[in-house]
Amino acid sequence: MQPARDADRRYLQALAAHAGAGGDEVEPPIERRVDVNGLVLRCLDWGPADAAPIVLLHGGGQSAHTWDACCLTLARRYRCLALDQRGHGDSSWSAQAEYGFDDHAADIAGFISALGLRAPMLVGMSMGGINAIATATRADARLRALVSVDVGPDLQFDGVDRLLRGMSAYRYFDSPAQAAARMSALGARRNPALLEATLRHNLRQGSDSQWTWKFDPRTLFDLTTAEVLEPRQALWARLPAIRCPTLVVRGADSKIFSADDARKLTQALPDGRCITVANARHSVQTDNPGALAAAIMSFDAGL
Repeated sequence: MQPARDADRRYLQALAAHAGAGGDEVEPPIERRVDVNGLVLRCLDWGPADAAPIVLLHGGGQSAHTWDACCLTLARRYRCLALDQRGHGDSSWSAQAEYGFDDHAADIAGFISALGLRAPMLVGMSMGGINAIATATRADARLRALVSVDVGPDLQFDGVDRLLRGMSAYRYFDSPAQAAARMSALGARRNPALLEATLRHNLRQGSDSQWTWKFDPRTLFDLTTAEVLEPRQALWARLPAIRCPTLVVRGADSKIFSADDARKLTQALPDGRCITVANARHSVQTDNPGALAAAIMSFDAGL
């Protein structure tokens, strides 16, 4: 196992240099698997076990590794638990394709309970942010705070549609290097070598030797844009049930979550505030991880 850990350290050191996080003492996270609701959910456990916990939820089609760069900073102060949500990464797929936000919310609540986390902060981006909002509206939610990253019940339909069509067009690859080249052509803000190392965590090789994403195609590829977005409208009526302070984060260059969308969500929350992260598109945690980590820590310090 030591060679694998050494490879992880080298990857994280390169990622730290890219993110400006400093990488002198990079220690890879512990990989855990937790049984929740008949599924096995995998998470990456960063930082001191006795530190204040943060549960981090990735976007649709992503995995826990999307938070690696943020965790390099956050894990100095917090215990960071980055979760592969059902149907994603190395977690189980739902046999019945149950991937609604309340299915995810039940998993997240079960995960928090299974690990005995006391009043964690819940941070979610895109799909993960919607799932975090749904979790926070549950009667049993006991959260210190909520951070919703570049998402709300309202999104820009055209931006989401372009994203989903773009993902569908880049579904299969001959190698992780080809995947990195294609993502670079779409504007990914990492050098190709580092991007390839990152993508290896979210790709799997099939029996035909082609590489594809690790997530269940039924979570995205089998849905129309309207089928993804319309169910989220029901969350507007549930927002008053959120009892914890909430930070709404928007990427300044996002084409998916507009300034008006962010303002509307913030105003609808019982205790909401909003921040815009510069030099970031929809995937704020990969475009500008340092600024997002700083915003989370500043928000927490002000609670």
